[in-house]
Amino acid sequence: MEVTYKQTLEALIEGCLRQEPLAQKRLYERYFGKLMGVCMRYASCKSEAMEILNNAFLKIFTSIEQYKRGNGNFEGWMYRIVVNSAIDHLRKEIKHRHTDEEKAIFIETSEDILSALQAEEIIALVNKLSPAYRAVFNLYIVEGYTHQEIATQLNITEGTSKSNLAKARMNLQKMLRETMKIQDTKLLANGTE
Repeated sequence: MEVTYKQTLEALIEGCLRQEPLAQKRLYERYFGKLMGVCMRYASCKSEAMEILNNAFLKIFTSIEQYKRGNGNFEGWMYRIVVNSAIDHLRKEIKHRHTDEEKAIFIETSEDILSALQAEEIIALVNKLSPAYRAVFNLYIVEGYTHQEIATQLNITEGTSKSNLAKARMNLQKMLRETMKIQDTKLLANGTE
C-alpha cells in the first residue's frame, strides 16, 4: 500500500513500522520544523542541529515499535527522543571541549531589554554560550528538568549543574547588555532615540 501525503498520522506510523521509505519521508517532512526548533535550542549552528535531528529520526525510525506498544502521545514520544539525542550530542561535545570558565560580572537584566529583543536574537545569544552552559540552561529553563535530573543526564554533579546555570545566566545578562548598548549606539548614530 502506497502512503499518500495526506494520510493520517496512524497510517504514517504503520508505514514506518513496515519500514516504508515514503512513510518515513512523509513523517520526517511533517515534523521537521517543530523538531528542528528543539534541536536549534541545543546546537550552536544549523548544521549541528541537523546532525542532532537526523540522529533523532534514525532513533525514531528504528524504535517506532516501542511507541506502538506503549501508545500515548506520538509527538511527545518523538520530542523526548529529540531532547535525549541533543543531550547525547552535548555529552560528546562537552567531553571534547573544555568549558569556558570566564568570570562574568553580575548585571541585573530589566524587562525592557528582553522586550526590545526579538526571540531569534535571544536564541542566537543562548547559542553563543559554551556547550556546557547552553545544555544546562536549556534543560533547566526550557525543558523544566531539575538539577538532579540534569546531573544524571550529563554525568555531572548537581553543584556543577547549578553553577553552570548561574554562569549561563550571568553570561546571557552580559550579552544582553552589550546587545542593547550596540542597538542604542545605532539609534543615536541615526539621530533617533
